[in-house]
Amino acid sequence: MKIVFQKKKPFFLAYIALALLAVAGCHNQKTMNELEAISQMADEHPDSALAMLKACEDKVPRWQRGDRMCYELVKLKAQNKADVLFTSDSIAKEVADYYSFHGTSNERMLAYYLLGRVYSDMGEAPQALQAFYDAIESADTLSADCDYSVLIPVYGQMSLIYGKQNLPRDEIWALRHYIDYIRKTDTEKEYIIAKQQLMTPYYQLGEKDSVLAIINETYNSLKQLGEDREAADALVASVFIYIERGQLAEARRVIDIFERESGLFDAQGNIETGRESYYYIRGAYKLAVGQVNAAEKDFRRAINSCFSPDVYKGLMAIYRRKSNMDSVMHYGFLYEQALDTIHKQMQIDAIHQMSSMYNYSRSQKLAEQEARNARNARIWSVGILFTVVLGFALTYKLYLSYKKKKQEEIDALSKSLSDARKEYQTVQDELLTLNNRDYEKLIADKEKKEKELRQTIERLEDFIGLPKAKNSLDTFSESTIVKIFRQKQAFKTESFLPRESHWRALVMQFAKEMPDMHRLLVEEKKLSPLELHVCILVLLGFDDITIVHLTGSISQTITKAKARANMKLFGVKGAHGLKRELFRASRPL
Repeated sequence: MKIVFQKKKPFFLAYIALALLAVAGCHNQKTMNELEAISQMADEHPDSALAMLKACEDKVPRWQRGDRMCYELVKLKAQNKADVLFTSDSIAKEVADYYSFHGTSNERMLAYYLLGRVYSDMGEAPQALQAFYDAIESADTLSADCDYSVLIPVYGQMSLIYGKQNLPRDEIWALRHYIDYIRKTDTEKEYIIAKQQLMTPYYQLGEKDSVLAIINETYNSLKQLGEDREAADALVASVFIYIERGQLAEARRVIDIFERESGLFDAQGNIETGRESYYYIRGAYKLAVGQVNAAEKDFRRAINSCFSPDVYKGLMAIYRRKSNMDSVMHYGFLYEQALDTIHKQMQIDAIHQMSSMYNYSRSQKLAEQEARNARNARIWSVGILFTVVLGFALTYKLYLSYKKKKQEEIDALSKSLSDARKEYQTVQDELLTLNNRDYEKLIADKEKKEKELRQTIERLEDFIGLPKAKNSLDTFSESTIVKIFRQKQAFKTESFLPRESHWRALVMQFAKEMPDMHRLLVEEKKLSPLELHVCILVLLGFDDITIVHLTGSISQTITKAKARANMKLFGVKGAHGLKRELFRASRPL
């Protein structure tokens, strides 16, 4: 029996080690219940929740790891609810790393969302977007207890980042998800107000009809709910579009509704403090209908509002009509100064954004290097452990041979050893067979065979006299818009980066020439704009470096986009093989 116990001893020790690791990550139920109660309190009273967390701060270092991570998660949540400005990502990263392997899908989603909020406060947009994408992938929307109160702000925060980066189509993509989940979980009023946020990106795209449709739909829907004041407030945004189109009667109608129904004006007709920017809107209308003096009065009342550059421009127009060139020059100088201030801030933001992208790329490389070092360390550890175990086994065998005790047990062990060797030889033979099998060569042979068959079919079609159908991908590749992109690839155009109009033309041509693929990517699998652009460029044969430059992204972002597209379209993890699968899907049956 002693020999049998010694054989099982390594497995017994391994079991003990695993048990200790399991205990290190477990929870104290009483502590978890208390933290859950504090977490619920943080939703409505974050300051009180933070005070309660502060009271037990001294005990936290003595808690088990699972409880400590739960404490930090609840603390980050309460700080976020209390609008605390995050300045360090160390705790949030540790919490996200822990919940990537522990806890529920809701906890994992919350951890990644809070990590994204930390990066947003720190001005690190690329890392924030990646964390928000990880939060989305963690969400289990098919589950009845999916926490939409976290998923909704994930998309909301993404829309804000895309808006700041002047990416209106990506902003629309994020807002549509945000609106869909608001509709599922919130009131009709909140759903209407959420849809109103689509005005800004559509206005950036120059789609004024869509903007007017959103404004009018918001106004009518709020009126039906009896929210007359908020309806009037939503309607006033359409005044500029009506002025721009020369529909001055419509602009007058909107102004009358706003001043009559918004409830923002006192008995003397003055708007409440903080809303003085409205005077610029009304002044623009009065200038358009020729009421120059009234327009000047309104512009002066709005001069300290958020529209100061436009106000100066309006005053310039007024004094130009009055032929007062001194005042034109004065307000022209103020207008130029205001624009310079805005331009400098945009430059600062652009430089910071470029710096963030560089730092993100560098941190990704460092993380990859650390991962490689960790893998190498594990390989060395396993090798050393294997050597020790093998040495122990050989020593143990020599010991048994030398003592020659308990012949029956030795015979049994010899038979077991023989069986193990046979099984080992079988495994070795199987491994040798697998190692000798060149999978890349098999794939190459199949592709060569496919090419030969296609050439044979074409020769037979020529011989019979059948007309050859041109491949839709070939037709698409020869289109004018694709040639423009190839010129940009070869630096043969004035601007290397495609404009938004180029991307729209490329997608429209793709939909025309390859409608089935367009329907698969856009309607069925609902790829994001960036994922769609990447897939089209991959189909056209552009390499990864060119795709990075054409999209104005970084290599890690493109790799992530390809991986997400590969999973959505073909259920394949990782970016590898996307090109092959796209070509297969695009070929006619």
